[in-house]
Amino acid sequence: MLKFSFQKSLILSVFLLFFLNSFSQNKVNVVLIGTYHFNNPGNDAIKSINRDILSKENQLGLEQITDLIVKKYRPDQIFVESNYNKKKELNDQYQLYLAGKFSSYTDTIKNARLRKFYTEGETYQLAFRLGKKSNNKEVYPIDSLIEMRFDLLQKMVKSNPKDKQIFEEKLSTLTKRSNDCLAQKDLKDVFKSLNTDAALNENKGTYISFFNRIGVNENYFGANLVSDWYKRNLVMYANIQSQLDQNTKNIVILVGTGHAAMMKDFIKNDERFNLIELKTIL
Repeated sequence: MLKFSFQKSLILSVFLLFFLNSFSQNKVNVVLIGTYHFNNPGNDAIKSINRDILSKENQLGLEQITDLIVKKYRPDQIFVESNYNKKKELNDQYQLYLAGKFSSYTDTIKNARLRKFYTEGETYQLAFRLGKKSNNKEVYPIDSLIEMRFDLLQKMVKSNPKDKQIFEEKLSTLTKRSNDCLAQKDLKDVFKSLNTDAALNENKGTYISFFNRIGVNENYFGANLVSDWYKRNLVMYANIQSQLDQNTKNIVILVGTGHAAMMKDFIKNDERFNLIELKTIL
């Protein structure tokens, strides 16, 4: 009886090891790319220096970066920081790009700021380029535009001299780090700098160490704003999960560095995914 139980336990152990090994081998590789906004709209509190993505050097950099990704982890799907509810519009634009006719769309845009977004934005310059090289038929938007009242938060912060000083120091530090990254000569080095653990953790840490405690007497305004920030990123992440194809082996997620800082934690805690550090590719 003891011998029989031992044999059953041994068989069960072998089966579990085989199952777990097979499961780990079937994980989806995730290349997470935290990016700056190529068109530099100036909407963020951090005012970054301008880096002309259309310059010869940066266009060559985009070619090198996308070639390296395709060579090592050619994506089956690419997820971008575009409006989830406008998937058809995004992919209509992508089809024009694949056909070499994207300028027929951008040339019709009269608003200069909007035209700059479509001609220089990272979705169009990086994700579309990568998708075409990877023979992807479509790209996948994930953004959820939850209202974030940073204007009210800053008003509260500035009403308190001590908090105002802390905020200005943090903003100065984040701005310097961002601009130091953007000042790198090669675009590959820009992306490596933006995606270090130190850079991502500093961005994410500001929400917890500072914003979260603001406005306790105003119905916990800071904590509610931080929870909305987490919610927005969780919704974006859910839009990745819900659009993931069954046979997908490699994906690329292209989002601003603030979102990347959050999603890195989500990916690490998702048993379906295997996070690929960008530095190992570049």
